[in-house]
Amino acid sequence: MAEKIHKDFHGALSVGFEYLVKRFGKKSLEEFLEVCGRTMYRGLINKIKKEGLIAIEKYWDKIFSLEQAKFKIERKEREVVLKVIECPAISHMRKVGYPVYKDFCIQCRVINRVIARETGLVSEVSYQQKTGRCIQIFRRR
Repeated sequence: MAEKIHKDFHGALSVGFEYLVKRFGKKSLEEFLEVCGRTMYRGLINKIKKEGLIAIEKYWDKIFSLEQAKFKIERKEREVVLKVIECPAISHMRKVGYPVYKDFCIQCRVINRVIARETGLVSEVSYQQKTGRCIQIFRRR
């Protein structure tokens, strides 16, 4: 059975982010994403601890392929780099008319920071939400 992704969940996340920030402040969104990073990504964190950077490369390839995204992954000796040419989440939300939270990409920055902290790596995320492009890096210290 092939795995599938329901892309509308991106719209639900976006609306949820907006709600959290309006109701409880931006710090509540970051706290929520911290918890998500520690819990929902525990399996990935454990794989990274066992396999190293290759686990991140495999994860990104699987997820972004499922999303039918335009992306490129480069792995070097001490780092793995994801270049998202067209973010599948932002692209889908714009296509179907969902509102895109003004800092929707915060999720990548915070969750990657948690994953890096839990695995002894360093994470960098730079994004241009307007263009739907980003570069995400995990690097050994």
